[in-house]
Amino acid sequence: MKLHLLNSMAAGAALLLGSALATAAIPEHLYMVGEASPSLWHIDVATEMTNEGDGMFSYRGTLYKQNLQFIDARNWDGVRYVPEVSGWHLTEANNATILSEVGNENRFWVLEPGTYEVKVFFGDDGNSVMITAAWVDEMAPLVCPLGGASGQWDSASVHPSFNIYPEEGTEDLFVYETTFAPGCDGKHLKFISYPCNWWETWFYCPTETDNGVVKFVKYGDKLPVRRAWNDGRLDEFWGFADEDCTPEKKVKVVLNLADDTIEFIDPSQQSGVDDIDAAASMKASFVGDALVVEGAQAPVAVYDIAGRQVASSAIGSFSVDGLTNGVYVVKTADNAVKVSK
Repeated sequence: MKLHLLNSMAAGAALLLGSALATAAIPEHLYMVGEASPSLWHIDVATEMTNEGDGMFSYRGTLYKQNLQFIDARNWDGVRYVPEVSGWHLTEANNATILSEVGNENRFWVLEPGTYEVKVFFGDDGNSVMITAAWVDEMAPLVCPLGGASGQWDSASVHPSFNIYPEEGTEDLFVYETTFAPGCDGKHLKFISYPCNWWETWFYCPTETDNGVVKFVKYGDKLPVRRAWNDGRLDEFWGFADEDCTPEKKVKVVLNLADDTIEFIDPSQQSGVDDIDAAASMKASFVGDALVVEGAQAPVAVYDIAGRQVASSAIGSFSVDGLTNGVYVVKTADNAVKVSK
């Protein structure tokens, strides 16, 4: 009995270590930041956990293979909840001593990408913290564009607003519309499987190039895709030759990972003018705290940056209350609109 009591006291002391360095209180909000979170280090759109009440926060969604912190505000002055020893595996966080400090750079580590269930428990009015996490499924599919045509070059810091999720009803068909301007920095494009260090994520590149860097394409081209993992040929792109480019040249790029092909489509030449007009007429914006979707002529789904569906409607136009601050993607079968709150 005495040994059991001593062990319990030691465990309690471990949870309390570091709490005195920050004001002890159960936070109203809790966020995840770091390369493992869908929001990466973009603190202004940090991934918010659900406040379940009674000092418990939960999250079920995507985590990448990288490091992670918990913080109680969408700014760097917030209190961070981190392990006493940096690099502690997130799935073993229930055994970690949790520090509650402002500015502490210690981090948890996520060993593999996937869908996780994460819970954070605050007890004793915030004086003790426990974190549990479990891998529950494969990661929801997404891709990210890289290159001059997207304005994104660093595979580990792609802003979450650039995440591309599969077309409705598919798991491997991704559509991205962009412009190709003349010049080296304006016409490059390739894709990665998710934001991460370049040696830890899949690259989707051309199978061959015309000049060692770029495979030149034209409207209507449908070409094979090479999946690459740190093979020494990651700096290869698709692009339009200068004579085929204007600064306003719009291209719909369809990446099909079911058959590893990529297609370059002129949106203005697609059949079905009514469909184009309908897609162009869809608008999404925040009015106060409500997300308002107008002009949709087909069922609509709303996703957060973790790829989780947070709302849907079979009738098209509708409004959604109660969404937290962040980036959302409003999708129909033929169109997608990004909106930030």
